[in-house]
Amino acid sequence: MKNKMNQVPVLITGASSQVGRCTLDRLAQLNVSVTALGRQLPPKLKVLLSNFIEGDLSGKDFAFGLPIASMIHIAGIWLLPPHIPVMHRNGLRRLVCFSSTSIYNKFDSVNQNEREAAHRMVAAEKSIAQQCEDLGIEWTILRPTLIYGLGLDRNVSRAARFIKSFKFYPLATGRTGLRQPVHADDLATVAIAALQKGAATRRSYDVGGGEQLAYREMIGRIFDAQGLSRRFVPMPGLEYAAGAAGFLLRKPEVTTDVVRRMRLDLICDNTAAAADLDYRPRKFLVGGMNDLPR
Repeated sequence: MKNKMNQVPVLITGASSQVGRCTLDRLAQLNVSVTALGRQLPPKLKVLLSNFIEGDLSGKDFAFGLPIASMIHIAGIWLLPPHIPVMHRNGLRRLVCFSSTSIYNKFDSVNQNEREAAHRMVAAEKSIAQQCEDLGIEWTILRPTLIYGLGLDRNVSRAARFIKSFKFYPLATGRTGLRQPVHADDLATVAIAALQKGAATRRSYDVGGGEQLAYREMIGRIFDAQGLSRRFVPMPGLEYAAGAAGFLLRKPEVTTDVVRRMRLDLICDNTAAAADLDYRPRKFLVGGMNDLPR
């Protein structure tokens, strides 16, 4: 590993996220030196680092003076473009960054916040690719599906907490769509692989989980992992109730579209990532409760 990577520490942004934490752990196992940027890290992860910078890239004038050769950007992809020139001056020559497959299904969302977020990610992808081409930085973009794994996400973990509390789960009426949840550790593995493989440069990859499940079955697996009987409550008009709850509780992530997407297939094709990066993601919740919040 070290023979394939520059001896300058790999920079990891978004180190506090579940993908970031898994990436730090994986790189530590490989004895790769790391500099991490994040808002907060558990003490057990901090000891694995050459350097930890507490903060984020939200400020355009973020002062980053450390040498960089390679980087895995896990924070919001829209935060990266303003910082590429200074990182290049500090030595950046290889970049792997995460976007999201939500750019496909939220680009035309009726919800303004979701639509703007998707447009922002698409614009960031284009800016990163163009800047890297102009500066001679090798780049790879990874677009994961629904992420889970350490109990830090807002989807699988939220459903798990709801089920644990209420012992049932509300479902929109009508056909439910397919999901392809991907474990954070599988994303860490594929990001590190992309950092090393020349075949991955100047390319974007969709990276989903190891199986495609009906939305109802995905939620059913969460019941199973917690040792609870599956209990679904069909609720006509659930999307409108969710929209009202999101407004009243000031939770912008709870929208009518969140419920409407229960009926949509939100999956991807892992073929390219499997061929170029030997990507072999695990099946959903094979880790049982280890993959859910405690």
